[in-house]
Amino acid sequence: METNMIPKAGSRWTSQNGYIIFRVLHIVELDGHTWVHYCNEDDGEKKYSCYVESFLERFSETVNN
Repeated sequence: METNMIPKAGSRWTSQNGYIIFRVLHIVELDGHTWVHYCNEDDGEKKYSCYVESFLERFSETVNN
């Protein structure tokens, strides 16, 4: 995967419906996979993670990072 396609820590992303903003916490390389760890910006208590490919399919980077 191209390096420029990997989200950066601190960047903001929106769900497909555009209502929820997520913030990338950090990126982890593990066993040949790139994981994106992120949280709902309104509630940083709930944390999520998924492969970078899945993340890029689900979310779009916001203009106001």
